[in-house]
Amino acid sequence: MDSALLSSSPCGKFESMRSLAVFLLLFITSLSNADAESSHWKVGAASTDISPADGTYLAGYGRNRRSTGRLDPLTASAVVIDDTKGAIAILTLDNIGLTRPDVSRIQHAVHNKVPELQAARVIVSSTHTHAGPDVVGLWGEEFWSSGRDETHIDQLIERAATTIAEAFERRKPARLRVANHDVPMDWVENVSEPDLLDRRLTVLQFIDADGQSIATLTNYACHPTVLGPENTLISADYVHGFVLEMSKALPGEHIFLQGAIGGWVQPLQGDRSHGLAISHGAQLAQGALALLESPADIPAEPIRFATTEIAVPLANWDFRLLTWIGVLDREITDDGMVTSVARFDLGSVSFVTHPGETSPAFSLESRQILGTEHTVVMGLTQDAMGYILKPDYFHNTDRYAEAEYLTSVSVGPEAGPALMAAIRTLKPE
Repeated sequence: MDSALLSSSPCGKFESMRSLAVFLLLFITSLSNADAESSHWKVGAASTDISPADGTYLAGYGRNRRSTGRLDPLTASAVVIDDTKGAIAILTLDNIGLTRPDVSRIQHAVHNKVPELQAARVIVSSTHTHAGPDVVGLWGEEFWSSGRDETHIDQLIERAATTIAEAFERRKPARLRVANHDVPMDWVENVSEPDLLDRRLTVLQFIDADGQSIATLTNYACHPTVLGPENTLISADYVHGFVLEMSKALPGEHIFLQGAIGGWVQPLQGDRSHGLAISHGAQLAQGALALLESPADIPAEPIRFATTEIAVPLANWDFRLLTWIGVLDREITDDGMVTSVARFDLGSVSFVTHPGETSPAFSLESRQILGTEHTVVMGLTQDAMGYILKPDYFHNTDRYAEAEYLTSVSVGPEAGPALMAAIRTLKPE
C-alpha cells in the first residue's frame, strides 16, 4: 500500500498520534528528571582518627611539652556537597591550626584522588585544640627547633585526603536545613574585651531521602582550652564532648567549625578537667539541637564560590626569623605573608573563611559584608597565620588584657583591615 495512503488512513493517524504521545511523555519525563536533579544536592560525609603517636610535641602552650597518652581521639571530619555541576568539600581537623603549605598539600592530594573536586574548592579548617600535635613548628624543644613530626604530617595529609574521597563516594540526594541565633554560653568569655563577642550559633543539617541525618555542621567561637598546659594527654577538648552529645541525638557525622576566637575568646576553665571540657561541649550541642527543632529549609541552588590570595603586611620579625631558619614553612614576599580567603554560598547560607584567629569585631563585620540570612564565619581556615587583631591592640596595648602576648603572635596591625578588604572583593559565581 502507498505510504501516503497509510498516513491518511485511520490506522495511520492512530500510529502518528501514539508516536506523538510517546514523544510528549518522554519529553515531560526528561523535564521532570531535570527538575528533580536540580532540586537537591548530593551530599556525603566521613571521618577518621588522626591521633598522633605518644611522644609527639603538643601545641599551644609552652615549648617542649610531649604527649604521654590519650583522653579521646583527634578526628578529621569531612562533608562533600555536590550540585551536579561541581562540588565543594569541607574538612575540619582536631589540631592547633594547619598552615597554608599543608592545606595546599591536602587540596592537591584530594584532587589527585577525586579529579572532579577542584583543589581550590577543598576547604580545610582546624578546631584549634591545645591538646593536639604541633603541626606548625612553634612548640618544639627550643625557639630555633621545630616541633613538627613530619611522619605524622604525611599521615595526616593522606588520611585527610582519603576521608574527603570517602565522603565523595558516599554522596546521595540530600536536603539542607539551617538554624541560627545568638546563643550566649555562660562558659565563654572574651578575656581582652569582655563586651565583644560573636555569639552566633549556626547549625546546618543535611538529610537524605529517608529523612535521616547525613551530617551536621555547627559554627561557634571559643578556644578549646579547658585542658591546660599541665595536661600531656591527647584530646579534642570540649569539641569531643560536643560530638559525643550530637551523636546521641542524631546519626551521621557531626562537624564543628571554629569561629572568630582572637583577642581573646576563651572558656571558663574551672578545674581544667576532661570532665569539664566534655560538659562544656555537651552544652554547646544542646544549644545546636534546640535550634534544629525549628529549622528553615534551604532550596537547592548551584553552589557559588570565590577565592583570592592576599599578601598580609608582616610586621612580626620573629615570624620572619623563624621562616628564615626553617622552623616555619611560609611564603613571604616583599608585600608580606601570603594567604588566601574564600567565600561560598549554599542557597541563602553564606560561608567565609578567616586564615587565623580573628577578633570577633572582624567576624561581626564579615557577617555584614556577606549580607545573607544565614552566615558561617570559619576561623583558622585555609591557613593558621596567628592572631588577626584590631589595630588598636598594637597602638594602645595597655588597654587590653593579654595584648602583649597576642600581638607577639600576630602578623601585625594591618592583617585585619587587609582581610576585610579581601572579603569585600569576593563575588561568588
